[in-house]
Amino acid sequence: MRHRNNAIAAFLLLALTGLALLSIYLLLPPSPVPATAPASVFSAERAMQHVNQIAKAPHAMGTAAHAEVRSYLLNQMQQLGLNPQVQQSTAFYSSGPVAMAGNVYNLLGRVKGTGAGNQAILLMAHYDSQPNARGAGDDGAGVAAILETVRALKAVKPLQHDVIVLLTDGEEYGLFGARAFMEHQWAKDVAMVLNVEARGNEGPSMTFEMSPQNGWVAKQFIEAAPYPFVSSLAYEIYSRMPNDTDFTIFKDAGHTGVNSAFIDGFVHYHKLTDSPENLNQNSLQHHGSNMLALVQHFGSIDLTNTKAPDSVFFNFIGNWVINYPMWLNIVWVGLTTLLLIVTVIVAIRKKAVTGWQMLAGFGLYLLLLATVVGLFIPVNKLVLQQLPLTHGHNGVYSADHFFIAYLMLALGLFILLSWLVLRWLQLFALVLGVFILQFVLMVALYLIVPAATYLLLFPLLFTMLGVLLLFKLDLHKSEEVSWRYALILLIAAIPAIFIIMPIVHVVFVAFALQLPVGSIALFVILLGLLLPLLVILERSYSWRFMPLLPVVLLVAGTIQIARAIDAEQPSAKQQLHSHVTYYLNADNNRAYWVSNYQTTDEWNRQFFASAETGPLTDIYPHAQREYLKSNAQPINVAAPVATVMSDVVSGDERIIQLKLASPRKAAHLEIILQPTSADTLRAVALNGDVLTLEPIPTQTTPVYHIRYYGLPITKDGMLEIRLKKGEKLNVLLYDHSLAIPQELVKQPMPAHVVPEQGRDSNVTVVRKTYTF
Repeated sequence: MRHRNNAIAAFLLLALTGLALLSIYLLLPPSPVPATAPASVFSAERAMQHVNQIAKAPHAMGTAAHAEVRSYLLNQMQQLGLNPQVQQSTAFYSSGPVAMAGNVYNLLGRVKGTGAGNQAILLMAHYDSQPNARGAGDDGAGVAAILETVRALKAVKPLQHDVIVLLTDGEEYGLFGARAFMEHQWAKDVAMVLNVEARGNEGPSMTFEMSPQNGWVAKQFIEAAPYPFVSSLAYEIYSRMPNDTDFTIFKDAGHTGVNSAFIDGFVHYHKLTDSPENLNQNSLQHHGSNMLALVQHFGSIDLTNTKAPDSVFFNFIGNWVINYPMWLNIVWVGLTTLLLIVTVIVAIRKKAVTGWQMLAGFGLYLLLLATVVGLFIPVNKLVLQQLPLTHGHNGVYSADHFFIAYLMLALGLFILLSWLVLRWLQLFALVLGVFILQFVLMVALYLIVPAATYLLLFPLLFTMLGVLLLFKLDLHKSEEVSWRYALILLIAAIPAIFIIMPIVHVVFVAFALQLPVGSIALFVILLGLLLPLLVILERSYSWRFMPLLPVVLLVAGTIQIARAIDAEQPSAKQQLHSHVTYYLNADNNRAYWVSNYQTTDEWNRQFFASAETGPLTDIYPHAQREYLKSNAQPINVAAPVATVMSDVVSGDERIIQLKLASPRKAAHLEIILQPTSADTLRAVALNGDVLTLEPIPTQTTPVYHIRYYGLPITKDGMLEIRLKKGEKLNVLLYDHSLAIPQELVKQPMPAHVVPEQGRDSNVTVVRKTYTF
């Protein structure tokens, strides 16, 4: 068969490119509604007024800025008629051997419905930020979306159900606010949870998580949301990841609900650049438009029975969502199996392939898939080597540039390797090999992750239908590529493009250079289904039988990677993320500069002129992790204080009550208990709640570790320790303030540098030991 037809090839090139772009474009968030819109409409412009106030500065729990944001929000809630209340509480959980505690100030309000009030819809977002982030996207946008939604609700008649507004505190340090709310009397009224989050500052608001037994809530969400972006694949992926949000607490408690977030602009996540000016208002509009519609929908229906067997759901074309019961998967899998058998039989009868050729096609496509994906491991490693100051967990500013570059390289490699294979194997032998391998992968998905089966099932089903039609019409025998041949294949490929291509993009947005092979693997699966069309393009754009198209793609992809790397250079708009922390041991008056990274940058190298690598054993007795560290000048600052309030003996126990305080008004405390022997410690309580502690081995006796985040306004806490009568105890007390000592910074931080994200970045930690 001769495939050279430049008119058809040009049409296919434009059509495939256009469909791929359209599949992504149709899922972009809606345009923002202006502030002049009717009162009953959600307006991103109005919501941005709240974001501007919330995200003026970093406002992590325990800081003065956090208290200012809380005051602003309480005022706004009061103006909205929510009669707000503050829930101050201490919440707890364990992270490995470390006991985690957080003092929270949750903000609660309630819009009364016309019903009995025992079924309520909970609108939830967190108002605290990471310590080095302004939090416009995460989660100022979520808070603003709730406030603007409540304002719009107030402009129309009341709903049947109550609406509870919960602005949680301490999400960034351990979901403390959500944990605390579960003890509030309103928690028992919650029948539906709508949580909004962010993992970036732009992109569509994707509903990536639902409560288990999601059949009912998925159906209701799809019907009510004006711009649904949802998939059971995302639900399955997220459920297998270690990530948590406030929604996790409610999901684990059995509540029904949905969790939505925008995830593009990951490089700004938990950074100082997560600012109002960098927040995409389209994303905020997407948050709010969906939220308002969902509240109005759920607020008017019965919420007694909100559980049903899990279903399969996904966006097909734009906002058109396909939804069907999970049990129907077996019907679709059976139909696909039957179609594959029929296609194979027809292909053999039409003498398009032989059994051995199909087997060879299966093996060669598997090899091709593994080769293309495998090559991106060293390629990506080489790219990262050109970005020595870009830490993998931060994302990259030029994510879209890298996405385009990687797709061009993958496409070029796939076409080139396919050209090599097709020099001795017939085209439809390789195509049938693609079908068989993808059928095997589909069955594996069905058995392991049934809710994700659709990702391979429908693309394979419709592509096989197209190829089967070619065989029935004998178009595969033609010496020339006809318009019928091309159009049949193109139409059959539409489901594959519109189902797989957006996921290719979402996966790259989510992981970027951290894990690009996942996105590339999905892309190569899509290319396998497009193989006959790609062959038309390759043979139409060749030169003297040499594959010109893949060469052009490989060259263009390489140039694009170089451009993307160059675009990562730090600037006032693309800041370099620099990590440094200051530790002071007030016991021996020794101080250290510390960094998580061995490679210094142009700004933080001033602190590491004579650095070494090792654990912080002078600060933490159980330290094991290796850091870059150097000696620092001690500063004159008040150390944290442990004051004995009582010390009594009861039976065989000694009970010590300590008041822990930070005279320098730090944000957090950290406590390490160091008993004289392994069986000395009996029990420990913080603010009246008994902690679950696990011993951490050291070279001497075990220690017990407690982190206490978000100190109250009084900057103190009460610790009760029960130990064996007659025994002594060392209490290592640390307080954390969220900045390094500016008096020791010789070279001020330039505009193109910002503190690295994280709880241990840009922090001053002071330790003091007390013996009781």
